[in-house]
Amino acid sequence: MEKLFLSVDGAMIPLVGGIWTKVKTLTIGEIQAPVLEKGEWVVHSQKHSYFSRIAEANIFRRMALVASHCQGVENAKKVAAVTDGAEWEQGFIDFHCQNTVRILDFPHAGEHLHTIGQAVWERDDATSQAWLNEQLHDLKANGPENVLARIRSLHTQYPQIKAVPDNLAYLEKRQDHMNYPEYQSQGLSIGSGAMESGNKVVVEARLKEQGCIWR
Repeated sequence: MEKLFLSVDGAMIPLVGGIWTKVKTLTIGEIQAPVLEKGEWVVHSQKHSYFSRIAEANIFRRMALVASHCQGVENAKKVAAVTDGAEWEQGFIDFHCQNTVRILDFPHAGEHLHTIGQAVWERDDATSQAWLNEQLHDLKANGPENVLARIRSLHTQYPQIKAVPDNLAYLEKRQDHMNYPEYQSQGLSIGSGAMESGNKVVVEARLKEQGCIWR
C-alpha cells in the first residue's frame, strides 16, 4: 500500500449503574490523491476499517495487532498517524509503527487556539474570531513557530489568564506533530474526521442506542 491513514481514539459509553467507560477504536484507511475543494487542496481517505474494544491501552494495542497487520500497516510505504495527541495514542503508534508520520489533528489544534482566543477576548467575539482565523491560516501555511510565538506573547501580556499557558503547553509539547505544510506537500491527511465518524457510526450508534444499557 502506498499511503495509509491511521488513527486511534476513545469514546465514552454508559454502563449499568451509571458507570461510564471508554471504548477505544483503531481506524485505518487508504489515503487518496489530493483534490481541489473551494480553492484549497484537500486530502481524503477511504476504505476504512475499524477495530474497537473496551480495554486498557497496553492491552488494546496488542489486541489490535491482527487488524493492523491485515490492513498492511507494517508494509505500507508511508503511514500518517493523525490523533488528538493523547499519551496512550502515542504509545499505540510506538507499538505498531514507530516510523510513521505523527500528525496532530488540525481541527484539534484549532480547538486549543479557539480556547485561547475566547479566554483573552471573552467579550469581543469579532476580535477573537479574527485572531483565530489568522492563526489557523498561518499554522496550515507555515507551521507552528509563529503561532506559538504569538501565544507566548499573549501569556506575557495576560499572565493572569490560565487558559493561555495551559493550552500553550499542550501545543508546544506537540510542536513536532504540527508541520502541516510538510504533511500537505507529501499528500497526507491532517484531519482525523474518519476517526470521529468511526466513534459515532461504529461505537456510539451501537452502544448509545435509546433504551439500551450495557453491562
